Amino acid sequence: MKKILKKFFGEKISDKENEDVLNNSVIEEAVVVLLLRAANIDGKKDEQEIKAIKRLIIKQFNYNEEEADILIVSASKKEESSTDLFEWSKIINDHYDLDSKKIVFSMMCEIICADGLIDPFESNLIRRLSGLLYISDKDAGAIKKIVMNKKDM
Repeated sequence: MKKILKKFFGEKISDKENEDVLNNSVIEEAVVVLLLRAANIDGKKDEQEIKAIKRLIIKQFNYNEEEADILIVSASKKEESSTDLFEWSKIINDHYDLDSKKIVFSMMCEIICADGLIDPFESNLIRRLSGLLYISDKDAGAIKKIVMNKKDM
């Protein structure tokens, strides 16, 4: 994202850097679309969930607050017009290894748990996403348990 902004504002970057930046931006946007879907699956995106998404973007992608806000706005538009999870999970599957996908899944669990309640729609989303990301039920359960235990602290 930083490099896209640099290019936009006139700093030169190589074609290879540009391609890498675009790939990373697409992947990061796919992750944030899924995080926003998790926040919205129960019918309402509350402030705690949006703050948690922003915190995760800053931590995971090494963004500053302004870059995180830009990514959230961009991903929000795509999430609102998207009808499925497959297109976003495919981008992640095509570019991430299993460990990276587990990190994404953990981020999703954090958003689901951000408001302190897990409703049936959120639980269903987590099950579907673990399948779409090829994360075993055992691993998904362990990740969810770790996230929920952190939340209780």
